[in-house]
Amino acid sequence: MKISKENISYLFYWIIIFVVASSMIVYGLAKPFQFHGFDKSVNSDLSEGHKLMWTFYSYSLAYPIIIGVLEVLGGISLLFNRTRVFGCILLTIILSNIIIQDYIYSIMALQSAIYYQVLVFIILIFDYDKVKTLIQELFKTKERKRNLLLVLVAFVISILFKYIETRI
Repeated sequence: MKISKENISYLFYWIIIFVVASSMIVYGLAKPFQFHGFDKSVNSDLSEGHKLMWTFYSYSLAYPIIIGVLEVLGGISLLFNRTRVFGCILLTIILSNIIIQDYIYSIMALQSAIYYQVLVFIILIFDYDKVKTLIQELFKTKERKRNLLLVLVAFVISILFKYIETRI
């Protein structure tokens, strides 16, 4: 095998994919157990924000399971070319939520979440052409004739629905 810039780049790309995918799969599988029994443990080394957030997560098993399933799905999606950008988008949504919570509640794992998010962004840079195509498709506009009267009727009906919603 010849050492070239392309080969090194390809190797680097796959190392990042495997690091992020394996970590997200492990974190996702561990998520339902991560917060189990936290309400019964006493750890004075944790900040009040840390205790509050972990108490929230340990209140119900459903929320950590949902987050865990999404992390596993994102990690597995990274492993396949066809679903890699989807996996990056899914993990960006999850990691952004974790980063915000870790920052606000002073959680020690903030640096870890930022690290994985940066790696996800690097994967997206490697897949620039796919990302560019996706963004172009998302923001492509079709020329349509708009029926202003129907738009106005739809607006009035939506206000009516909101009014009824507030009365129920």
